[in-house]
Amino acid sequence: MVTWIPPIHRWPKVWQNASWMMLGNGLRLAISACYFIGLARFLGPDDFGLFSGILACGVLASPFACLGQPDLLTQHLSRDPQDSQGLWAKGLAIAAVAGLILALLLWMPLMVWLPEADPGAVGLLILAEVWLTSLQHVQKGALTGLERIPAVAVIDTGMAAGRLGILLLAWLCNRQGLLLWSGLYAAMTAVAVLLTAAWIRSLRDEQKAVGLTFSGEIPPLFEQWWHQIKVGWEFAVGMIAIRTFAELDKLLLPRLASAAQGGIYSAAYRVINIAQTPVIALITSSFADICRAGESGIRSAWNHCHRLCAITVVYGCGVTGILMLGSRLLPWILGPEYGETAVALRWLAAVAGLEGIHLLLSVVLLGARQQRTRGYWQVAAVGLNGLLNVMWIPELGWRGAALATLTAEIFLVLALAGLILIGCRQEDTTSDV
Repeated sequence: MVTWIPPIHRWPKVWQNASWMMLGNGLRLAISACYFIGLARFLGPDDFGLFSGILACGVLASPFACLGQPDLLTQHLSRDPQDSQGLWAKGLAIAAVAGLILALLLWMPLMVWLPEADPGAVGLLILAEVWLTSLQHVQKGALTGLERIPAVAVIDTGMAAGRLGILLLAWLCNRQGLLLWSGLYAAMTAVAVLLTAAWIRSLRDEQKAVGLTFSGEIPPLFEQWWHQIKVGWEFAVGMIAIRTFAELDKLLLPRLASAAQGGIYSAAYRVINIAQTPVIALITSSFADICRAGESGIRSAWNHCHRLCAITVVYGCGVTGILMLGSRLLPWILGPEYGETAVALRWLAAVAGLEGIHLLLSVVLLGARQQRTRGYWQVAAVGLNGLLNVMWIPELGWRGAALATLTAEIFLVLALAGLILIGCRQEDTTSDV
């Protein structure tokens, strides 16, 4: 029996986008796994903990650098792709100025926070993660809004391949150390941002066909720079909360416990991040569709996500079980010095499912233009997470960080689900009247 599968260009748009994201993220998943294993062995637990702490600070600060421009562009361009003249250029300019200023402001405090780290390494990593990466986030946000998902997949895969490439270069140099690695990391990020900009410029004729241009009159809605920053800030608040969930504990552990504790925990969390790749790809590819459905209200956005929600929950349960069963392989893969990472992964396994659910619920609220309300609850969850980390890490080490993360994740999932339920009931009541 022969089953005929239609060519990809005949698939529904959301499945085309999901397929491209799955392909790109599948490659990135394999590359990132090799990169993670090699980097953990290359740096060792202490330097890997410091590297993760510095990177965590950069990731936490990056929403302030972007000022919500990626999500703003995604939401706006998904609804009106012709209305992009000047909007993308202003988003890049805002991220460039804010990111550079923020990176310079963070350099000295972070050197005080992590006195064991080389000052040069701190500066290079902060510049790469806060300034340069924020520019690429803006570019990807615009491309996502225009449903240029293959381009986003190429960018993500290229970044992963670039990191693996510089890791191989560092091995060939036969020199180890955080400073060397930081220099290579910053250089690779700069090259990637420049190549992305050059590639987008080379597609200028095609971009003009969909209104994606850096010239022309600025749309009236975003006539004032301050207005675009203010609107973007509502998106930034939510992104800050999402990043804080993933990175705050990595920043606090080297200071409140030890660099080795941070390395053990960060290695386990990196496995969680790799395991989340497929479901994040599916949610990201559906982002523009959810925003369009959300124009009719939160009920419409939620109805659009029924199947996606079921997939997310099933995948989360499955990957949690796989991580718990496979955790014993980590010391064999990473080396005997990471023996405790296997225990940490078992503690954190449920986070892979919880984060996928809370990301989907966040996207539903964002699609329905409820980003401000969503942001309030996300900030509350961040406060809870930070408070529990400060209370539990000094006494329990990475176990305290894991407990804090799990508690805050459960709180956030329940809060966001409650917001959607209340919003749907309010709309149903209004429609009945």
